[in-house]
Amino acid sequence: MKDGVPMNTRGRRRYSGPLSEMWRKSIPGLAALVVFSVFINVLRFAGPLYLIQIFDRVISSRSVETLVILTLAALLALVAGVALETIRRRMLSRWSVWIEHQLTSQSVKAGLTSGVANPPLLASIEKVAGFIERGLSPWLDVVWAPIFLLCVYFIHPVLFLIAIAATLLLIGLGLLKENFTREPRQAERDAVKQAKEVLVSADRHRDVVSAFAMADAIAGRWGRNRVDGFLQRDRLNARGSSLDAAIRVLNRSLYIILLASGIWLFLNDQASLGGLFAARLIANFAYRMVGKAVGEFRGFREAREGYAKIKADLAKPSDGGPSLLPGTPRGTLILDEVAFRHAGSREDVFRKLSLSLAPGELLLVIGRAATGKTTLSRLLIGLLKPRTGQVRLGDMNVTRLPDYIRAEAIGYLPQQVELFEGTVAQNIARFQQSSIDDVVSAAKIAGIHQVIIRLGQGYDTVLDDTVGLSGSERKRIALARALFRAPRLIVLDEPFANFDSSSRRALEAAVKVMKESGCSVIITMSGQTNRLAGLIDRTLILGGRTPELSDPTERPVRPQKTELRSVK
Repeated sequence: MKDGVPMNTRGRRRYSGPLSEMWRKSIPGLAALVVFSVFINVLRFAGPLYLIQIFDRVISSRSVETLVILTLAALLALVAGVALETIRRRMLSRWSVWIEHQLTSQSVKAGLTSGVANPPLLASIEKVAGFIERGLSPWLDVVWAPIFLLCVYFIHPVLFLIAIAATLLLIGLGLLKENFTREPRQAERDAVKQAKEVLVSADRHRDVVSAFAMADAIAGRWGRNRVDGFLQRDRLNARGSSLDAAIRVLNRSLYIILLASGIWLFLNDQASLGGLFAARLIANFAYRMVGKAVGEFRGFREAREGYAKIKADLAKPSDGGPSLLPGTPRGTLILDEVAFRHAGSREDVFRKLSLSLAPGELLLVIGRAATGKTTLSRLLIGLLKPRTGQVRLGDMNVTRLPDYIRAEAIGYLPQQVELFEGTVAQNIARFQQSSIDDVVSAAKIAGIHQVIIRLGQGYDTVLDDTVGLSGSERKRIALARALFRAPRLIVLDEPFANFDSSSRRALEAAVKVMKESGCSVIITMSGQTNRLAGLIDRTLILGGRTPELSDPTERPVRPQKTELRSVK
């Protein structure tokens, strides 16, 4: 045991992923499902046994007492079987909900933490949960089909051969239907998805659609996708309906052939009348079990593929988190020979970029568009990993900081500001449980407190399209969110963009307050400014062959067209 983390004999941490933990907790429930399935299928034999006793004993003995006792026993078995099946269905439903909750929680958290959305994984989780709720029950029962068919064999081999032939034909027709309908089914899904994306995109850019009178063109595009979907659905129905008809013919033929064969065997004294009807009922049990399992074959296949994707994405070893060194959140920010290159690019955005920023210092990052200002911002807050080198806060790599530490230590104002559906207080507090005093303090530093209290519900006002806030005021709320609980490092990406004069003054005052409180501030801008004069401790100029770092006391040099070399 080290720092509360279990270790093996070699001193390494034992790894336990969410899937293994989920299966461990599911073992008692799975055992109960197996036991219930055993009893449910054993109780199914009550019907055939009842028929054998009625036709072979009660009729010949004319015993009313035996008839009553057998009928009551059969009814009791029937009620018990239905009750157990209802309980099993309820257990599967609850288990599917629990599994979906467990896996989606892990998936959404991992996706949001890494900054990579993963809707396909969520779809895989839904398929797994859906199969458990609706498709697992037939697959738990189908293992009993050979046992039922074997019982038919004991009644008479001829009836067994008929039942096994019909069952094999059913499996073949079911698999043939799955293969023939797979392609048009996927094509229909793609067409529906494309049509939906057209409407979503049009709704997102409704101003452009209205300004350029694009409604007819977009409606036509949507209509073509829908028509394509209808055509694919027609293909799907055409292929599936013919095979469904063949399966229905097989169902009815099995009933007639079994009955005729049984009567023939009875007339030749090779089977009793009770055995005949019992064999037909037992064969029907096996046939229906296989039919239901074949009907859920697509769900089984999709669930298996989905589980493989989930396992590959979530079943990763966890080392229990990095060891957090003392003083890390309040340490110096250090860039140690950082190099970064975008995926698919042959050139580095930065190469061997090194600098340090002590608590209370302000770094101004200047550069034209596409010189890497936003990329640097995302590197500083740990959203991107350097190709080589490290970004450290104290002695700790920011990409290895635990989420809760990074959220407390780093504040970030992105270039494109987005506020979430929720109250003003919730947005500033990052939807965490917090004191209203912390929320108000951040709002006052950002200079937005007076604006908020003039809203209809103050800090409880829900932010939506009906709230009368300007773009600058919304951005100041996002600034308050970045300043919430006075983080150690604040990164502001193009903060003066789209700011009115009062918002610019509020931002300058906020930067001054944060510097005085010991916070390191990094601001990216497209050009130099005099607004922060006296507050800037260093200037980093991007756009040349190598980034240039200087103190504000150095003499500025006019930037060249090919590379930025001037410093302030």
